[in-house]
Amino acid sequence: MDIFLTTVHTLAALFLIFVIIIQGGNSGGVGAAFGGGNSTGLFGASGATSFLGKVTYGMAAIFMVSSITLSVRTGTSGKTGLTKRLEEQAGDVKTDSAKPAEPTPAAPVETTPVPQ
Repeated sequence: MDIFLTTVHTLAALFLIFVIIIQGGNSGGVGAAFGGGNSTGLFGASGATSFLGKVTYGMAAIFMVSSITLSVRTGTSGKTGLTKRLEEQAGDVKTDSAKPAEPTPAAPVETTPVPQ
């Protein structure tokens, strides 16, 4: 399932990039560079903007939904990476501090007589 979602996400991203590049802005976009401003072309004078706009909205929705779905499926509520390691180390410290300290034998102290 994750491979399918990743594939859909990647294809949506690539298609979204392609659709945005094709759209004509103030200067006509890439479509005008190759076709030269044909108003009676495939989409008509105003049809290209509305059709490509709808395709862009659709691809953006698919991209966002796949992003959120992949994030939710692979996430573990923020318990990854550094946080997990810090919690493990904190658990080790707690178990070490719970043990009573073992007494170490004291070294004999040599005393020297003090002259009076």
